[in-house]
Amino acid sequence: MRHTVLGCPVDDASVEEMLKCVERSLGSSQQQWYTSINIANWYAYTHHSRVAGMIDQASLISADGWPICLASRIFYGIKIPRIPAMTFFNAVCRAFVSLPLRVYVLGGRPGVAELAGIRLQENYPGLQVVGCHHGYLMNSLEQEHVLSEIQGAAPDLLILGMGTPYEQSWLTQYFSRCATPFALGIGGGLDIIAGFNQRAPLWIQRCGLEWFYRMIQEPRRLGPRYLTTSLAFVIACAQVIIRLAAHHKKTRDREEQPVSTKKGA
Repeated sequence: MRHTVLGCPVDDASVEEMLKCVERSLGSSQQQWYTSINIANWYAYTHHSRVAGMIDQASLISADGWPICLASRIFYGIKIPRIPAMTFFNAVCRAFVSLPLRVYVLGGRPGVAELAGIRLQENYPGLQVVGCHHGYLMNSLEQEHVLSEIQGAAPDLLILGMGTPYEQSWLTQYFSRCATPFALGIGGGLDIIAGFNQRAPLWIQRCGLEWFYRMIQEPRRLGPRYLTTSLAFVIACAQVIIRLAAHHKKTRDREEQPVSTKKGA
C-alpha cells in the first residue's frame, strides 16, 4: 500500500511482496518500474513539482533510509520497512537468476556500465547481460541508438544508474518504448557494482549510517547535498511536530473546557 510521508509517496511492501510484483511483471506484458526514496529524493520530490510528477508514476517505491521509516512510524503510525535500492536489486538478481534473467545496464560514466555488467555475471552465474551503455546521452541520436539496442536485446530487466531525477525522467519518457517488463533504478549503485565505490558494511547499514559511509567516499559531491537536504528534512519534521503539538493542545483545551448550562426561565 502506498502512503504519504512528509509529502512524499512510499510503499509499505516487504522485499518478498515486491519480488512478487516483479514476478508478475516478468510473466506478463505489463511494464513496471521501481525507484526508492531517501532524504535526497524526498527533497527533490517536495521541492520540484516536475520530479514529483515523475516519481508518482513509479510502480514500486521503497524507503531507502531510516529517516523516512522513522518519520512514518513517529508521525503517522505506519510501519514502512527500510529497503535500500541495492538491497532490492540484489534480491531480484538472486530470485530470478535461474530464468535466466536477461539484463541491460544503462547509466554511469563511460565504461562503468560495461564493468558493472562483467561483475554482475561474475556474482550471479547464469545471469545474462545482453547490453550496456553509459548514461551520458547528449542528444536524440544517442537516445534513439540506446532504445534501438534495448529493443533488439529484449531484456527482462533494465537497470538504470543515472541518479535522481535523470533515471526517473528517462523512464517516464522512454520506458514504454522498450521491450522490457521491469526497470529498476539504483542511482549510484552502478559504481558500487563496478567496484569504484564500496557499500557500507552491514553493521553500519543497521546503525543507519550508510549515508555517512558514502559521504566519506565522495565528500565533495555528497557533503553539500547532504547538508542541504538533511536540513530541509529536519525543518519539515519540526513543522510536523509543531502542528501535532498545536492540535494536541487545542484538543486538550476543548476537553477541559467546562460545559455551559442554560438556566431555566
